[in-house]
Amino acid sequence: MIAVTMDPSTVKPFMNRLLKEDILDQFEVRAVEMALSTRISINGALEAPSAPAPHEDPESAVGPEIKPQNQGYISWEALRPLIFAIIKTGAKPKSIKFVFSYKAQEAAAIHANAAALFLNMTYENDTVSFTTATAQKEFALDKSLDDSWDTWVRAFFVGKGITVMDRE
Repeated sequence: MIAVTMDPSTVKPFMNRLLKEDILDQFEVRAVEMALSTRISINGALEAPSAPAPHEDPESAVGPEIKPQNQGYISWEALRPLIFAIIKTGAKPKSIKFVFSYKAQEAAAIHANAAALFLNMTYENDTVSFTTATAQKEFALDKSLDDSWDTWVRAFFVGKGITVMDRE
């Protein structure tokens, strides 16, 4: 796991890029917690389409009941305009927490044992910090999954021009 922070002089430009540009669009959003004048929580889990109401499809009453299941997570690209609109209309947020994850089908390209790869971002007191986390498909004692993800994230930051330093 890496724990990094941004230089305070780069926070405002980064937040502007985060909300207006596609720098994290390849990630999905598992959760968002924002403290504004009220607390706003967003669960990024997508739901399966609802089954048609019985009056819409007469055969639906005969078939098995369809229960909504998680269909993955919303992309940052899709959620970004909503988050931008919320922040733009109010006072400066007191804090924001994002739980991003790398798309499951692409996580396997980083490490074969990757069930989920997380990039957690916290904005608070005019600072931005990131931590990484992983979930394994199968239990393993070695840290190769963590190491692979941390290396990928550091290279990603460099490629996107995001300057971070290790947290002390």
